[in-house]
Amino acid sequence: MKKKITVLLLVLVMIVTSLGVMATFTACNETSGFKIGVLHINPVSSTSGYTYAHQQGILYAKEQLGLSDSQILIKDNLPDDQTDQINAAIEELIAEGCNMIIGTSFGYMEELQAYAKQYPEIIFSHGTGYLDTFGEGENNNMNNYFGRIYQVRYLSGLVAGLTTKTNNIGYVVARGTDTAECTSGVNAFTLGVQAVNPDAKVHVMILNSWYDLVNERGFADTLIESYNCDVVTQHCDTEGPSASAKEHGVFSIGYNSDMALAVADEGVERDPSVLTSVLWNWGAYYKVAIETAMKCFDEEGNFVSNEEWVKFGNYYGDYTNGLYKLAPLSENCPEGTAEIVALVEDIMATGTTEWDVFTNTALSFVKGEDGKYTVVKSERQLMDNEGNAINNVTVANITGSMPYWVAGVEVHNK
Repeated sequence: MKKKITVLLLVLVMIVTSLGVMATFTACNETSGFKIGVLHINPVSSTSGYTYAHQQGILYAKEQLGLSDSQILIKDNLPDDQTDQINAAIEELIAEGCNMIIGTSFGYMEELQAYAKQYPEIIFSHGTGYLDTFGEGENNNMNNYFGRIYQVRYLSGLVAGLTTKTNNIGYVVARGTDTAECTSGVNAFTLGVQAVNPDAKVHVMILNSWYDLVNERGFADTLIESYNCDVVTQHCDTEGPSASAKEHGVFSIGYNSDMALAVADEGVERDPSVLTSVLWNWGAYYKVAIETAMKCFDEEGNFVSNEEWVKFGNYYGDYTNGLYKLAPLSENCPEGTAEIVALVEDIMATGTTEWDVFTNTALSFVKGEDGKYTVVKSERQLMDNEGNAINNVTVANITGSMPYWVAGVEVHNK
């Protein structure tokens, strides 16, 4: 009889435990009542570029978290300088019952912040912004997310500096010194170029737009034809600069998605004129962000608490988070390029305490008798292109205020 009671107790424990596990699984994964709204600046049908990279990240998170199509609501082709359109899109998402609203473009920041104050029971997440609204009480439901993409810009600068023969490298950039995301990218790229080629110059043309189908390509044409640039890179949304470089018989470095795929001819997997691309892996963020936001609601989608979101806070991923990387190197990259890039990747993989792009420590590379490269660190003084010393570059400078170009950058008007 004692054995029977013991067995029954064990069975009951197993059932209770199983129910507990099932309940936990349900709370984390049964998300039928949870909806996510996404604001995209470009068409969601894009097959390369900025919105494409973000949408691939959203789809990755959707698959990993077991979400259905009906739980992801998209508002795309939404210019980030059109306040009325942005507000209308946000209001539509709220009316459709979204528990979380993600804005993928810099220009959505102020509108999202305003709605976050009005709707404390909705989680808002804004991409590429710099606001820190946590701790204010009224805005603990909104974060900003980005990453140290300037690190990979530096890596791509190494590639460009090793490849150029004219020592003139072109850079089509969305914004000027009013936007630190852009200046930090150009500056990091230039420092990478200079690490392997101190004689090279980086010629910059500013679009004053994140998405400009005509001028993204047209500015690349100008950089190639007027400034003898034999490598062109970009901080803009389309494959225009890479398409221009291919047409002119020079090289490019893409951004957001793998431009070697985007400009390849039919039947060719990768176009070798694209030396590499600076790639975002937004899925690394979206999976953990959506998963965290879901913990703020019950399985029916009712708001419980934003405690977990407050703990999550603002997100600024680095090389160790898998948030970004370089695309495969082209066969046109000079011998030694992959080895030099790998040496710096190894340093970046240790975090930012040992070395980072904007510290007063320069990297150089020495080829030994065995044919292998080693990294040499030396002190330097960062200078801007007007001859002024740059000191104590902080995260706030990189994300919010870097109103200067480093030495080696030349800016040209349209």
